[in-house]
Amino acid sequence: MALSKTDLLNKVLLAIIILLVIVIVSGTLIVKLSPKKAAEARELIARGKAINLAEPADTSDIAYFELGTLRITTVNEDEENMLGVGMVLSPWLAYPAGDSVFYEELARKKNVLKAVFQQYFSERTKEQILSIPEEAITKNMCEQINTKLSLGRISDVYFTDYLFLE
Repeated sequence: MALSKTDLLNKVLLAIIILLVIVIVSGTLIVKLSPKKAAEARELIARGKAINLAEPADTSDIAYFELGTLRITTVNEDEENMLGVGMVLSPWLAYPAGDSVFYEELARKKNVLKAVFQQYFSERTKEQILSIPEEAITKNMCEQINTKLSLGRISDVYFTDYLFLE
């Protein structure tokens, strides 16, 4: 009994589909089972991926750098300029070392934390921001961020970049 062209084509297509499924499943398993290591702040600094300008006051703290660089526009200062001044921030948060549950909360709420910075700086003019002492800004930011967190508290806010663009 000879196979018709349709039967042969169906068997070839079925073999290709089975092969693709095997490749996808095995690739997924390999990726899922391979050990992953989250880069710690010290490792990022050592590899040149992050810059540490100010060490946390308490050495039992470590840093959360994953907020990245934020670009914010301040309130306009005069009626002629419809847009405010551009600002670039690279904040990082100090939190207790070894608190992996709190780290997970920080990672989950990353966008909420970015919004806190966005709101704070976008509601002020460049002159207002420059007139506030850095300690007052970091204290205020720390308080606002801690109100958004439930599993722990950050101890301080630091800035790698804090630039105005004109």
